[in-house]
Amino acid sequence: MKKIILFTLLSLPFVNFCLISVYANENENNDLIKIVQAFKPLNSVLISPEKPFSTYPIQLYDFNKDGQKEIIFTFEIKAIEQPSPSQYGTMVLKKDNGIWRKVWETKVKGVALNFSGLVDITGDGTKEYLFGVTNGAAIGSELGIFKWAGESFEKITNIPYHKMDIIHVDQKVGIAIWQMYIGDSYLVNVLNWNGEKLVNDEALFNHYYPKIETFYQNKITKMDAWFYWYCLADAQIKANKLEDASTSIQKGISLAKKLSMSEAVQDFINLTECLKAKENKQ
Repeated sequence: MKKIILFTLLSLPFVNFCLISVYANENENNDLIKIVQAFKPLNSVLISPEKPFSTYPIQLYDFNKDGQKEIIFTFEIKAIEQPSPSQYGTMVLKKDNGIWRKVWETKVKGVALNFSGLVDITGDGTKEYLFGVTNGAAIGSELGIFKWAGESFEKITNIPYHKMDIIHVDQKVGIAIWQMYIGDSYLVNVLNWNGEKLVNDEALFNHYYPKIETFYQNKITKMDAWFYWYCLADAQIKANKLEDASTSIQKGISLAKKLSMSEAVQDFINLTECLKAKENKQ
């Protein structure tokens, strides 16, 4: 009976195609794993990054546009003595004349693999490789951005961060960097490649600002803390919402004074100077 059902299913063109596709994908995945296993460092395990979500340890991309995709895979080497930091690494394999070889590798000590992904940061049509390793909750993470150059990668920049988003607006790409201020409050900058380096991009920041505002509105609803107002005001100045920034500064400085926090008050005074400078430019 089972044979009859299977024969009937295979006789249907669509089902037959789906089954062939599944088997083909399984075979391809098995082949990739075999290739990677031959190069993977001893005592290492393949690991997926925390972000982008649903990213596998093995990624494929044709960096040099020769029709043959390179293999990028990420791995972890746990420290012998726990709870010492692990080593998180990534390796690129290239196929030449039917033979796979390692063309690049890097390893970084840390507590988690936060990011591993491909994004065209420079806007030249070829994606860069982004590799972010977390060093600790307070210390944050370090993002390395690597550009394909000839037969391997070269690092074009390093960015410290605590939280990060990739932004796509039309054909423009930016990186939103959240750096811890106090506790779960963050100062945010949105960066874009200017041809030589990553610089602040006001247009991309304005596009991203609603997400920052929502974040702090939710925080302030739960706890009316001066440091949330400070970070919100900082974002409002960057987004040219100067009246809103002035209001946020007044609310925040009032809370800081009630707590007799002279350093926090000084931070607001300095932020007020930034606000005035922005107003004078308009």
